[in-house]
Amino acid sequence: MSPHRARRRTGIRNGAALRRLSRFEGERRRSALVSESPDRTLAIGLAIGSLVPPGAVLSLEGGLGAGKTLIAKGVCAGLGVPDEVVSPSFVLAEEYAGVFPVFHFDLYRLESVDEVTRIGLFDAIDDRNVVIVEWGDRLPAGSLDADVRIVMEITGDRSRAITIEGRGGFLDALEGSIA
Repeated sequence: MSPHRARRRTGIRNGAALRRLSRFEGERRRSALVSESPDRTLAIGLAIGSLVPPGAVLSLEGGLGAGKTLIAKGVCAGLGVPDEVVSPSFVLAEEYAGVFPVFHFDLYRLESVDEVTRIGLFDAIDDRNVVIVEWGDRLPAGSLDADVRIVMEITGDRSRAITIEGRGGFLDALEGSIA
């Protein structure tokens, strides 16, 4: 599915392109969203990816089938990644070239912080890359300082409750971009 098609059909504002943030600002808070379809979930990810600055770390959390990889696909589309984005469940990490380097990790199969260190998660975090971590909640508290935390809950066959935690400036921009 084309991210542009998702933008038209799912309530992402279609006017001027979203303005990418240069940094995260404001107090941390949460925003609750509802997605009634995979297209809408993808579009929310696209809006997130269009806004995040270089150096961003995103933690995607939720049960199996909640839509973490779908959000990651949208984020990558918003970051200009032309490649097909797949779940790194079996390879554990993928690297993509977008407007910034994008590192996509899946921690589902990992059992220790040492394993996470060996696959290069902490090395990938710097001020030039965007790092997406599926199952970031599997790490001990305080191990991952995520700028944006996205928690997904299955509420129906196609619907999801999506709670996004981040800095106020980012959430204001995100909420302003989603109709």
